[in-house]
Amino acid sequence: MKKLLEWYYGKASIRRKLVISYLILVLLPLVVLGSYSYHIARKNLLIQTKDTMKSNVDSIAYNMQTNVSREEDNLKYLSYNSSFRERLEKGSENTPALAQELNRSVEPVFWYFITSDRNIKGIEIYSPCISQELGSFLKTEKECENQAWYDYHQTNYQSLWTLEDGALYATRPLLDAATSSKPIGVMKLEVYANRFTDAIYQSQFKENGVLLVNENGEQIAGRALEDTELEAEIRNVLQKRWQSEAATQEKIRFLETGRYLLCGGELLDNGWQLFYYVDKKEIAEDMNGILQTTLLLIGICLLIITVLISVLSKILSSRILNLKHCAEKVGRGEFEIVTETGYTDEIGVVAHSFDVMSKKIDEMMNQVYQMGLEKRATELKALQAMINPHFLYNCLSSIKWKAIRANEDSIADITGLLAKFYRTTLNGGKQITTVYNELENVRAYLEIQSRTHEDGFEIEYQIPQEGMDYEMPNFLLQPIVENAICHGIDCCEEGQRGMIRVEYVPGAEFLEFHIYNNGPMMEEAQLQKILEEPGKGYGIYNIQERIRMYYDRECGIFTRISEDGLVCFTVKIRSGISSGIGLERL
Repeated sequence: MKKLLEWYYGKASIRRKLVISYLILVLLPLVVLGSYSYHIARKNLLIQTKDTMKSNVDSIAYNMQTNVSREEDNLKYLSYNSSFRERLEKGSENTPALAQELNRSVEPVFWYFITSDRNIKGIEIYSPCISQELGSFLKTEKECENQAWYDYHQTNYQSLWTLEDGALYATRPLLDAATSSKPIGVMKLEVYANRFTDAIYQSQFKENGVLLVNENGEQIAGRALEDTELEAEIRNVLQKRWQSEAATQEKIRFLETGRYLLCGGELLDNGWQLFYYVDKKEIAEDMNGILQTTLLLIGICLLIITVLISVLSKILSSRILNLKHCAEKVGRGEFEIVTETGYTDEIGVVAHSFDVMSKKIDEMMNQVYQMGLEKRATELKALQAMINPHFLYNCLSSIKWKAIRANEDSIADITGLLAKFYRTTLNGGKQITTVYNELENVRAYLEIQSRTHEDGFEIEYQIPQEGMDYEMPNFLLQPIVENAICHGIDCCEEGQRGMIRVEYVPGAEFLEFHIYNNGPMMEEAQLQKILEEPGKGYGIYNIQERIRMYYDRECGIFTRISEDGLVCFTVKIRSGISSGIGLERL
């Protein structure tokens, strides 16, 4: 047997090897392999479809839960105004005091929530403690008599979501300020139903339907299948299961029949549940494609004996295949490879040369990587060198105290602002600061510019209290504010009063800073040129480069013209700053 194999391997001609290999080959393994491949592909397709459905329903449910939680939090916040509840409880005795409290602390907050939350359509309070409507939001209980949600809150103090005549709203009772045990009114927060449920219509996976129902199994919103008969069947099944005493909402997690797949999401905090279903005809079409492909492959294999050639190639070229695998590893960046040694034929020489080449490439890539690190560190140090030295801050502090002693208050003030500006700019030599310090730097700079311009322009701040402790690179915003003054405010037409607006929008993933000015209108090409071309001094181009050192491509400086005609520069960074390559220590 050994001699036969030696003959076959080393002495038999290629033609004889092909003939012998073809005779050994049998048709059955090929058919079995094709059948098995189709079965596995069909099974994997069904698993993938189920996983995708689960992922989609969880994604939609998460968006819906976010909307529900946000509006319930808004309700809780608005209903906890203790001073207003005290006035409301005595509303019939002292109506002027209640009206004054409405104007002072209630209506401004309500208007703020209505204008800032795109989902909120309106807010109303119904109370038995007043005899007539007050302001824009406070109404008598007569206007909601016999409403189920109003009666519900006389004994239940939790939030309630209701869909009525196409209107979707959440309600929550207002309790007395003294004991928080007696309802003195009900707050009703109405949302735009189409916006509130728009996540339902975003999934485009196959021919799918989505249904959102409340705790009683009643439809809140949904998207139907094109097959109306199948849609009616699915909804009928859901209704029966919902009404069944033996099955609760939590058990409706996944259902498969001969015609459809149905997946139920987790219950939302308000008792709603989401159902996602797919017509199996869509899956059957994909399965038919897999079957046709499998049959085609089997036919091709039978006609052109590709299997014979591949087996023969494996026997004759095992060393080449080994070399190929090594090349693939090098292509993936794995340079620690082991090639065969001790052979002096052509393949052996190639293998040895390849081994030497891969080691040299590995050394060169390490050298290039180190050079890149050194280059980026050098660039950042060059950017840092553009900032004035630390001694200037100390000099300004000395000038301020001398001006105070000389009763030169204006000089002392502007010198103090300059000192504050340079203190926050230098930041103790650190490249990382907080949002609070960065905004303080901008405030100091704007105050200096306002005084040098003799209060020639308006300054507006829209800065919330939250998100001040986030970390960010130092000295990002001042050059943009300076650009807004030099190319915006200073270029205003005669008689036009300039305006600078600074906005800060913190988020869970990104932080955004918006700098507006009402200077001359600029074309999009001009704005893009400012971002892409270096200017004189420490300009916006350098800020863009610094952001790229610390963050990914989603972050940077962006420009636009607002709806009210203001030029806006936006700085967008992530809420968490990565240590990167250690630049923050430079």
